[in-house]
Amino acid sequence: MTTSTTSTTSTSTVSTCQLTFGPTDIYATSGSHVQQFVASDFNGDGLSDLAVGTNAFSTATDVFFANENGTFGRRMTYAVVDANALEWLTVADFNNDDHQDIFVMIYGENNSAGILFGNSSGIFGAMIILPVVISYVNSPCSIASDLNSDGHIDIVFTKSSTPCSMAILLGYGNGTFAAEKIIPIGNDGCVLAIAIADFNNDDHQDIAVTIDIDFYVAILLGYSNGSFKTPMTFSTGIYSFSYSMDVNDFNSDGYLDIIVANQGNYNIGVFLGMGDGSFGTQITTMIEHTNLVSQFAIGDFNGDGKMDVAGVWDVWSSVRLLSSSPTFVTVFVGYGNGSFGQQMIFPTGLASADYVIANDFNGDHRRDLAIGSFFGGNMSVLLNTCTCCALEVSSQAYVSTNDFS
Repeated sequence: MTTSTTSTTSTSTVSTCQLTFGPTDIYATSGSHVQQFVASDFNGDGLSDLAVGTNAFSTATDVFFANENGTFGRRMTYAVVDANALEWLTVADFNNDDHQDIFVMIYGENNSAGILFGNSSGIFGAMIILPVVISYVNSPCSIASDLNSDGHIDIVFTKSSTPCSMAILLGYGNGTFAAEKIIPIGNDGCVLAIAIADFNNDDHQDIAVTIDIDFYVAILLGYSNGSFKTPMTFSTGIYSFSYSMDVNDFNSDGYLDIIVANQGNYNIGVFLGMGDGSFGTQITTMIEHTNLVSQFAIGDFNGDGKMDVAGVWDVWSSVRLLSSSPTFVTVFVGYGNGSFGQQMIFPTGLASADYVIANDFNGDHRRDLAIGSFFGGNMSVLLNTCTCCALEVSSQAYVSTNDFS
């Protein structure tokens, strides 16, 4: 099943209450490149900490522990041995000890993956390397969820680009996994992003992936044993290159929708879910300020009960670095119907803005932003200071399976 029709929205509405963020706080990592980062409570104090994957001079995972005021203090660094590059981090409790662990995809002498197991203090032991081999992929990514309904966390990750495939590791609940199961994608394009959710309300987790070259979202509806049906596909538009994807309810109908960043077409696309695993035609919102968005985060930033989007773009990071141009994060205010109106930009204080996380870092029930810089090796935190915005009743309408904060 392929759907190719796209409706487009490009409009701005000025609210009497303007969203604001405070001055940026900048934090140095142990490396010269931030590759990816995630937020979670690693030490059980109720605050969202940050785990940052770094490359270049130091290939490591840095863990920054949060203070109650939204700043970050102590940093712990965990080196990744025999690795040229750390590519992706995914957080979950893989051994059922009620402490968050970190799954790490690494490239190096042995392209593989490993897990840092955490304890109650947020301290991690030496990385345990898993018996998997990961070939080079254009857009490495992974995600964790319970795919076979046994109460244990499983992992999905990009496996190879030639031919394109994903792999599933079914967890035993003690930090070990069954032999990987390969999901072939084909030769005409490969995976750019992965999301997991129950799209057809059968209490089984499904997988959504974005594909390059053929430019579509593929939906793999899941069975209870961790296997999946033949994919349904929905076009994201020719040359869209959808490098970022997430899941939430964007029109408040109780069904999960899919949002993609169509980097090649300078828009954000939303597929409204029907609740049975099918989706409507893509609704697109053109990007006004930054021309394109490569990574985004979802949150209700102004507290109106409608999901908004914060996006960053990285394609011209090297140009901005050489010219010392400022970098920004763009917030797209949601209308609650799958489209977005007012677009506002906020300075990040970084040499490049490549990764973004939305979270409430200071406990004031307002959604804040953390930005990671690939070229600068730093990250910045922007606290939401909008006093006229309503406070969030809950953190989000839907919490992604890859958000364990």
